[in-house]
Amino acid sequence: MFTVMTVIRKKPNVTTEELRHFMKNIYGRTYQEMPQTRSYVQYFLSDLATDDAEDPIDAIVQISFDSEETMREALQADSYEKAAKAREEYMRETSVGIHSALVEETNKMV
Repeated sequence: MFTVMTVIRKKPNVTTEELRHFMKNIYGRTYQEMPQTRSYVQYFLSDLATDDAEDPIDAIVQISFDSEETMREALQADSYEKAAKAREEYMRETSVGIHSALVEETNKMV
């Protein structure tokens, strides 16, 4: 399984409710409809950081595919391109707002 975790921060002018509505009803459905997607989970957060060193994290998304190749195939789809364009209105650009990382190892303790 090829799994990617993505940290998401909304734009300052977007409310939490607007971001969550967009992710649940528009953006997330893109992955839901892709035949390559094996798992897609959205985690909506209330960030506990209080030192203002960084902007709060609004969501984390976990996306799994059978392989890196199937992920790349999915990300070339027209539906993904359309969703990526739509997210520009809601999510901060660059790795500050959309930061993806490959899950290399999982260690479940409990």
